[in-house]
Amino acid sequence: MSAGAVLAIGVCALCAAVFGALVKKSNKEYALLLTAAAAAAILAAALGDAAPLIEEILSLSGGGGVQSQCLAIVVKAAGLAVIGQLAAQLCRDAGEATLAYGVELAAKVAILTVAMPLISQLFEFMGEILKL
Repeated sequence: MSAGAVLAIGVCALCAAVFGALVKKSNKEYALLLTAAAAAAILAAALGDAAPLIEEILSLSGGGGVQSQCLAIVVKAAGLAVIGQLAAQLCRDAGEATLAYGVELAAKVAILTVAMPLISQLFEFMGEILKL
């Protein structure tokens, strides 16, 4: 991602924040929708630029095996964390702290679910070491 793209995203976010603050005075629901739409647009722009980066990271892991599986799990976990954090922050902005906690909890459970094959391999490896 270039400096110009980061600057454009920053300006977009600032404009959405100012416009959202103006709209919030008359209608909180529309302000929240505006914030959510701006956040989705920024996330889409960031993910568009991250696709080649993710492909490069996965190609560095080699042709396959445990190392590539670990890297794929890390990439998936990072994506789940970003999406969960964004959704939780939108809930907090709406004044729904309990929903934000629920979203964060769901994201953590999803990350653990994605990482479960890696965790089970780790325990198997530890068991083999302890047998020696």
